Amino acid sequence: MGQVNTEDSAGGPAGAFVFRSCPNHSLTRPQERLAFWSLAALCFATAIGFALLGYWLILPFAGFEIGLLAWAFRTLRNHAGDYESLMIVGDVVVLEWHCGHRGGGRRELNRQWARVVCNCRTPGRNCRLSLSSHGHATELGQYLNDEARLQLAATLRSRLQE
Repeated sequence: MGQVNTEDSAGGPAGAFVFRSCPNHSLTRPQERLAFWSLAALCFATAIGFALLGYWLILPFAGFEIGLLAWAFRTLRNHAGDYESLMIVGDVVVLEWHCGHRGGGRRELNRQWARVVCNCRTPGRNCRLSLSSHGHATELGQYLNDEARLQLAATLRSRLQE
């Protein structure tokens, strides 16, 4: 689950509602290196042990496994700066987001026309939250669990009606 920051006027003008969420990256760069090299050493040590017993075909698979692990860590590092933010100031709703190499975006909506859409496949589960206006919907809460999405939907509905 991601980190969430929902505050009134934090990072924005007085009287503004600000919501910001980002992925929860719990490993620092040195911890990431330590985890990777520890797993790589364990995998290769096991593979070499089996290779010495005559099961040499395990070596290419161990290399492939470590390559996949390196790819996974790199993908996580590429998303370290991801975030989504929503700010309601007066009659303007500002959505901003950034997602890896795809870049980011910004969208401004009129508060009077903005609508909160929350669709759940089953009650309270597998929910998708979006803010729509003039036929265009922008998804929110991708770093949140279902409970936090439902809570954000309720908060946004009340904030947009003020």
